[in-house]
Amino acid sequence: MSEEYRDRAAIVDVAVAYATALDTRDWTLLGSVFAEDASWAYSGSGEQVRGRDAILARLSAGMGHYDATHHLNGNHVVVVHGDEAEHTCYFQAQHVRRGLPGGENLLAGGRYEDRLRRTPDGWRITHREVTKVWSEGNPAVSSS
Repeated sequence: MSEEYRDRAAIVDVAVAYATALDTRDWTLLGSVFAEDASWAYSGSGEQVRGRDAILARLSAGMGHYDATHHLNGNHVVVVHGDEAEHTCYFQAQHVRRGLPGGENLLAGGRYEDRLRRTPDGWRITHREVTKVWSEGNPAVSSS
């Protein structure tokens, strides 16, 4: 296998680890996908978080009110430029909160746009932008 394909596979593995970490609430795994100086943004909201610890705090707090989530990624596009890379993929994310009037589910779809850096420990996200394209279900599922 060429180095290019190994890099591409490793970068897709980072994206999959992000989804797995959210769904399993594995904050150690989630921390391992981000560079220490990373940033995370939710497109359209103006929200941007800087630094791995702040990203972990934001995402763990945001996931805290769900009873379950299930994130699926697909349509990965990876472009490697030496020790830097760009990655995009689509996501579908199911969010569940039991016992809500109006429905217990919210399904959202969108894309992740990433910049990554090769480190001695492997590829790490330096910036992730989350763009929600559509949703269906009860919006109250995502309310605090």
